[in-house]
Amino acid sequence: MGATMAQNLAHETAREIGRTYAARGPWIDDVTPGDPADEALFESRPIPADAWSAFETSALCEHMHGIPHEGIIGAYEEFWFTAPQLPALIALLETELGHAPHQARAWLSELARFARRAQARNVGVTFVVSG
Repeated sequence: MGATMAQNLAHETAREIGRTYAARGPWIDDVTPGDPADEALFESRPIPADAWSAFETSALCEHMHGIPHEGIIGAYEEFWFTAPQLPALIALLETELGHAPHQARAWLSELARFARRAQARNVGVTFVVSG
């Protein structure tokens, strides 16, 4: 029996395109997020495919390119905001969340909370986008 349209949509909504990572403390240095052996050292959250797709073509993404960060903001890329760069990211997310694409709002809201937790630990946030 074939999958229904609703089941296909639910699957696409749940599909991850990457993850965001933040070290559990500032004592973690020279450890790359994403290595399963070091998973316990990082808090991480999924990047939903549908949210990323909506975000990537939005004005918010363009504005994010304009704030200090490292790496390349895009699919199949890694980029990060160091601890001193997080206040600008958080302010941008909180200011523009209401104008963000509807499909990306829940993820972006969670991302703002995630970045605040990282800021409280004095660590940065890394995005690993795999597709």
